[in-house]
Amino acid sequence: MRLRNKTVIGRIDEQGKISALWKPLEEFLSLHKGKAVMIRYSIMPEEASEKTENYFFGYVVQEIRNAFMVEYGEHLTKGETYDRIRKECPLFYEEERVDGKWKVRLREFEELDQAEVNEVIEWCFQYAAENLSCVLQNPI
Repeated sequence: MRLRNKTVIGRIDEQGKISALWKPLEEFLSLHKGKAVMIRYSIMPEEASEKTENYFFGYVVQEIRNAFMVEYGEHLTKGETYDRIRKECPLFYEEERVDGKWKVRLREFEELDQAEVNEVIEWCFQYAAENLSCVLQNPI
C-alpha cells in the first residue's frame, strides 16, 4: 500500500520564501505520477510559553483534581484529570472532513498555540466553578 499523505515542515525566510527539505516530498510525489493532489499550507502556531504550561499542569490540573476528590469523591491521578479536561473541553477537539465523513481527533496540550491555551484555561475556570464548586486563581 502506498502512502497517501506527506507532511513537509519548513520555515519562511525574511524574503517570504519557503525553505524546506524537498527531496522527501519529491520521492513521495514520484510514487503517485498522474494523480491529482491537494496542497495545504499551515502556519505553525506559536507554542504556549513554559510559564503557561507550568501554570496549567502545576496548578490548574492539580486544583481540578483536588476538586473532583472533594466534590465527587473521585481519586484521579494527574494524568486522568488531564484526560478528563481534554475530553470535556471542546478546544481540544480537531474535526476534519475526510472522504465524506467527519473525523474527530483529540489534540494534546502541546499542539495548542498560546491563544488556544489561554482559552482552555478560561474554560477550566468556568468548568471548575460551575461543576466542581471550585474557584481557580489567576497566576500572579
